[in-house]
Amino acid sequence: MPINPSLEHLQKQAKRRVKQDPSLPLTAVHHQLAQEYGCKNWPELALMIASMTHRQDPALAPGERYAPLPKAARARDFEQVRRLLEAGAFTPNHLDQSLAHVLWYGDAATWPARKAAADLLLDYGADPDGQYGSGAYGPIVFGTGECVQPEGLLYLIEAGADVSFPPVQTKYGWQCPLSYILGTYGRGPNDRKHRYLEILLAHQPFIPPEVTPPVLAIHRGDPRLLGELIGREPTLLTRRFPDLPYGNIALRGATLLHCAVEFGESECVETLLRHGADLNAPSDLIGGVGGQTPVFHAIHGNFAILQLLTRSSASPLDLSLRATFRRHGEIQSRPVTALEFAEQSGASAETLALLRMASSTKPEK
Repeated sequence: MPINPSLEHLQKQAKRRVKQDPSLPLTAVHHQLAQEYGCKNWPELALMIASMTHRQDPALAPGERYAPLPKAARARDFEQVRRLLEAGAFTPNHLDQSLAHVLWYGDAATWPARKAAADLLLDYGADPDGQYGSGAYGPIVFGTGECVQPEGLLYLIEAGADVSFPPVQTKYGWQCPLSYILGTYGRGPNDRKHRYLEILLAHQPFIPPEVTPPVLAIHRGDPRLLGELIGREPTLLTRRFPDLPYGNIALRGATLLHCAVEFGESECVETLLRHGADLNAPSDLIGGVGGQTPVFHAIHGNFAILQLLTRSSASPLDLSLRATFRRHGEIQSRPVTALEFAEQSGASAETLALLRMASSTKPEK
């Protein structure tokens, strides 16, 4: 079938089919169209079309990163958004990029105004399944995960977006909606992350094979389920997972305790320690890199987790252990202790003080 390289054309075609048969959900028609064009799903089709049609945006002024409409949306200048829409000063790509900015950026207090702007953008033709930018970043829904925006996710789903598709190729590798929320580099808003996951998991997302039930229980902040899984399979406590995904300090070859510490899930950390997890367990060496204990993952994360580890009665914390590790794509190739890592990477004064005190009070062997 020849491809008309226009996402707007395909959106209109999908809506015509729904009009002809109102019993068909729009997401089902999107999936049908994608298969007709030789793609697995709608996001993959949109990505292909975006890569075929991308050109330098003529609306961009020299030195500008965003065209006027997405720039106004990113700044939450919604009156300017309305004026630009009424003036027709946009392209379909600008609409989708603007919808992304409205849904991705802002706290819960700004949501009513952002939702009103999103409604307006949809009225003018923004696509809930649209691609961000040239398509190399993937569908708009990905950014709701990276920015931990449960309201944005639910909005897209209710507008007809597909969140069940398997991984698609992006400039950051193969990604799906679940991988973006689990892999977000932000730490702290775990309540929002848990809510996001509950919404997403209610809509049958693709779950990558490395996201095993105990890993998912940790990300959901579910110590009860985690405890039940350990009760059924006690070896989970000591197992190293060579494909354990995500982590600002990479988790490959680490334990579930490393994972719970990395993502600041204090109740899951307590559950693991209560069941006998070793807080001094080093990760496996993979490609000559590894050996960090869970405390390394607490240094630039949750201070309360660091306190929990340094004051745990499960066993004395051994801060003499040295490790190499991957962090933000770079390798710490010289073995360092947790305190040395904290000192060289700009950890907070309270973190340094706590680690120094724990080092000085370490029991003699």
